[in-house]
Amino acid sequence: MDKITILGGGTAGLISALMLKESMHHATIQVIESSKIGIIGVGEGSTEHWDTFMKYIEIDPADLIANTGATYKLGIRFENWNGDGKHYWHAIGREFGALDEKTGLYPYAYKCVAENTDADSTVWKEVLNNTVTPPFTQVSNQYHFDTNKLNDYFHKLAKERGILFFDDEIDEVVLDNEGFVNSLVGKKQTYDSDFFVDCSGFNRVISSKLGAKWIDCSDKLPMNSAIAFPTPREEEIPQYTNSKAMSSGWMWRIPTQDRFGNGYVYCDKFISDEDAEKELRAEFDYDITIGKKIKFGAGYVDRHWIKNCVSVGLAGMFVEPLEASSIGSSIQQMFGLINTIHTWSRETTTYSDRYNADFRRVAENIVDFIQLHYITKRDDSEFWRWVKDGLVLTDFNKENFESWRTNFPSHCIFNDHHNMFKNINFIQVLHGLELFDHTAFKKMYKERYPQFEDFCTTLNLEAHNTLHDGAVSHREAIDSVLRGYKTDYITIGDIGFARKN
Repeated sequence: MDKITILGGGTAGLISALMLKESMHHATIQVIESSKIGIIGVGEGSTEHWDTFMKYIEIDPADLIANTGATYKLGIRFENWNGDGKHYWHAIGREFGALDEKTGLYPYAYKCVAENTDADSTVWKEVLNNTVTPPFTQVSNQYHFDTNKLNDYFHKLAKERGILFFDDEIDEVVLDNEGFVNSLVGKKQTYDSDFFVDCSGFNRVISSKLGAKWIDCSDKLPMNSAIAFPTPREEEIPQYTNSKAMSSGWMWRIPTQDRFGNGYVYCDKFISDEDAEKELRAEFDYDITIGKKIKFGAGYVDRHWIKNCVSVGLAGMFVEPLEASSIGSSIQQMFGLINTIHTWSRETTTYSDRYNADFRRVAENIVDFIQLHYITKRDDSEFWRWVKDGLVLTDFNKENFESWRTNFPSHCIFNDHHNMFKNINFIQVLHGLELFDHTAFKKMYKERYPQFEDFCTTLNLEAHNTLHDGAVSHREAIDSVLRGYKTDYITIGDIGFARKN
C-alpha cells in the first residue's frame, strides 16, 4: 500500500488524510479537491470523538483555538421540544455518567429520574453559569469552530505533513477487470492509486460507480432541508449548542469566537423555504442574511467499503445536523479503517465485510438516537402532529421504547465499539423529554438500590453544584488561551496552562 487517494477536500476528506498519514508515514497520501465546489459547513460542532482524533494526530488544543475560531462545547441545550417552554440537556457530566460497575447502572442518573429532578440537575453548575475553570486547554473534549477556518487550518497541517493536494474535477472512475478502482480521470490529469477514500459528499462519485446503494431513512427522520446563516459576535459565549424546536423542525445556534453559526433544519413537506426563512427572521430583532440553503436526505450506503474504496463523511452517511454526528462518524470510520488497512488485501473480503457490518450498525445507532429526540409531546403544528402520529419508529426504538419507560436502557445493547451513542446518552434524552415513568423509578430506587444514596454521596454533589475557585467567563478563558498562544513561554497562574511555541 504505497499510495492512497482521497476524493474531496472538505472536513471528512481532510480528517481522512491526516489520520492516514499519521498511520502510514511511508505512503503517499493525496487529496483531489475542486476549488469550484464549496464545503457544506452546516454544522460547526464536534462530539467527544474529536478529542481522540486531536490526540491521535497530535493537535495542540491552543493551536486549534487560535487558528479555527474554536470555543468550548460542553453539550447541547434543547429548547421547547415538548412545546412547554422548558429545556433539557444532552451534556453528560462526570456525576450523571458515573457508573456503578456492580449493577451496571448510573446511580446519580437513576436518582435524577427517580426524584424527577429538573434538567439542570443533570449538568454541572459551570455549564449553567457559563464559566470555565483552569487549566483552560483541558476544559472539554468537544469544540465549536468556524468551518472555513477549520478547513484552512487542516490544509496547512496536511501540507506541512507531506500530504499532496490537486485542484481538479473528476470526469471518470476507471475500474480494472476485477472491478477494483484503477484510477480517477480528471480534467487536468489522471490519478492512479492502490486505495481510494470517497469523500465527495452527496455526489458519491466513486462509491456509486462501485454499486453502493443508498438506504433511505426519510420515513424515520423526515428532515430534508436546512437554511444556514451567520449572526454577529456577542460578548458572552455559551458553552453549548442551542437547539430550539420550531414549527417544522429546529433551529441551531453555535458560538465561535467571532460570530454565531445558525440554521433552521426542517421538512419541506410542511413548510416552504420562504416561510421557513420568514419564521427565522421573527427570531431576531435585527436583519439576518441567509448564507446557504441545503437539501439532503437521511440515510446511509449499504456498504461503506467496496473493493479498494471506503466512503467517508457525507458520501457514506448523513442523518441531519442534530447532535453533530457527521464529523464524529467520520472520525470513527477512519479509526476503523486505519486499524484494518495495513492487513487488507485484494484477495479477501474478510476485513471489508466486517467493516461494513460495523458501520452499518454505527449508522443505525445514529438514526435510532436522533429519532429519539422527536418522540415528544408537541402537537402545535402540522409537522409535530405528523411526527406524533406518523413517524415510523426504527426497529430498535420500537423494540425497546416501552421497556425504557420503566427501565434504563442497558449497556449490553450498546456495546459495539464504534457506536457513537451509548445507553447513558439515551438515558439523558429520555429523562429530558419526560419519557420515563418516574413513579416506577422512585419505587425501584427506594426498594432495590438503597446503596445508591451512598454512591451519590461519594460523588461530592456539592462540588457538582458549586462554582469553582478561579472560574472565569468562557470569553475570558478563550482570550487567555489566545494571549498565551502568542507568547514564547508562559507560566501565568490566572491563565492556567503553560506552553512553548
